[in-house]
Amino acid sequence: MTNLSIPCKICGQDAHGIHFGVRSCRACAAFFRRYAHSKWVIAKCSRKSVNRDSCFCRPCRLQKCLKLGMETKKFQYERDALSLISKNSTIVNLTPSLTSFIGCPEFLLFCEPSPSNVRTFIDVQHLLSEASRLLNIGCESPVFANNQLKKMSFGANVLKLDLEDVKFFARFGKVEFVDIIEYYFLAVVKWIIRFDEFRKLDRSVQMTLLYSIWHVWMKFHKCSATAIFRKVNQNAKSYQKILRNVCMDKDKARMDTAWLSDYPHEYVGVYMRSQNVHEADVIEQLEKLEPSDVELTYMFAQTCFQYAGNRFQGEIMKITDQFQQVLSDDLHDYYIEDQKNPRYFRRLAELMKVNNTIQKSIYAGRPQRELNRVFSVLKIGFSHPEMFADSMFDSRATN
Repeated sequence: MTNLSIPCKICGQDAHGIHFGVRSCRACAAFFRRYAHSKWVIAKCSRKSVNRDSCFCRPCRLQKCLKLGMETKKFQYERDALSLISKNSTIVNLTPSLTSFIGCPEFLLFCEPSPSNVRTFIDVQHLLSEASRLLNIGCESPVFANNQLKKMSFGANVLKLDLEDVKFFARFGKVEFVDIIEYYFLAVVKWIIRFDEFRKLDRSVQMTLLYSIWHVWMKFHKCSATAIFRKVNQNAKSYQKILRNVCMDKDKARMDTAWLSDYPHEYVGVYMRSQNVHEADVIEQLEKLEPSDVELTYMFAQTCFQYAGNRFQGEIMKITDQFQQVLSDDLHDYYIEDQKNPRYFRRLAELMKVNNTIQKSIYAGRPQRELNRVFSVLKIGFSHPEMFADSMFDSRATN
């Protein structure tokens, strides 16, 4: 039987069904869901194309979706129901998540603030559920290596910067911040599930570790990605920093802080910069050292596990100490067997200087975070505030 396919009205690929009132593929539906209420609605063609119908940059693609009649209010519950095949091969329909319904962001929900001292309340429960789902699935593909450090280093693609896709935003606000939180939290999950010792832990301990290390991982990634960016861009400015694949440039983008604070933008900016102490030193050190994928993986892991152990002490510290010992042994094998370098101690000492500077950066920001809590600089509430302890978003009430 010939299988006749119907093209998506947006991109021309095979359509999946009616999405937001228009016959389209899943990719275009997901694109519209994510950007229907974003800045791209009023943005101009990024490629300055004469024929906007043939151009497929974000503004043009979104305008085409709107022109053809896509509307968020035309969401169909039955169309986005998830289908799972159970063990007896019967189909089970699940109700779509609220995050799918409202469109943006993907896993975090903005709710009406209830406490009087909260401007924005963010529910992270769906994000944590997604993390749990990823932990259940495990690695996307089998990983074969002779030690655990190398297994983790195979996930180094999440540590590196995609130089061909670096963006410069004209405005950096709530949506962009939340997108970064989602990205880094889930990136840490995808990275750490390659570590056999981590997968042996109870789920509650796994989540406790993820709560504590994701923002440390984010800080380190910001520094390593910025070092790579500066290495290949001779005209890069000292104040330009990379988060995910977005260049934070104060000359090209205005940071919108109205959603997170009642204080003037300049005051909030002072607080945010206070959370970046010593990062310039880390970036400079990484530029000079140019660590390999295996070395960088070890640096990320050692920094995160050391921080988690110091924060929780007790049983968590025993676990993280064991993690560090396993990875230290693997790093030793890497230097001896792969690099043929038995005298690697000076190199390792230089790498650990970077890690110690990252730890100093976290601790140096604590006084400012305490002042933030006393004077309520950031008025953000979270459904799981422990997940943001020691991060720049830490706005927990003082004990």
